[in-house]
Amino acid sequence: MLIEKRNRNQTRIINEINVVPYVDIMLVLLVIFMVVTPLAMQGLEINLPKTQADQIDLEQSQPFVIDVNENGLYFIEEDGNFVQVSLGFIEDRFSKIIITNPQIEIIVRGDQDTSYQSIAELLSVLNANGANNFSLATQP
Repeated sequence: MLIEKRNRNQTRIINEINVVPYVDIMLVLLVIFMVVTPLAMQGLEINLPKTQADQIDLEQSQPFVIDVNENGLYFIEEDGNFVQVSLGFIEDRFSKIIITNPQIEIIVRGDQDTSYQSIAELLSVLNANGANNFSLATQP
């Protein structure tokens, strides 16, 4: 609340809010979020092979995604972090998932530089445990 003095005896109260400091704060917060957001994006760097395949529509909202990096190591996402796992762990985890949801969609994201052997072993484990709905992710 500001007080404006016109004369010696007259004072008037100005009921206005000065919004300039609030705009400044909002702009600073915007810049901070713009800088921090790309830094907070964490993930596994997978260079998917490039193909002319069409995009598939997922029937379910949450598919089972397995990443294979260029060294042939397997990763799954747990609690927002990528965790390196073995084929035995994937087999154990997937056998529990397939019991509750036999039509779960599996997406294999294999790096373009990984060996074919790593992908073939993974697909063999998935197929042996009842997977019948899986896709290989590619980059258009």
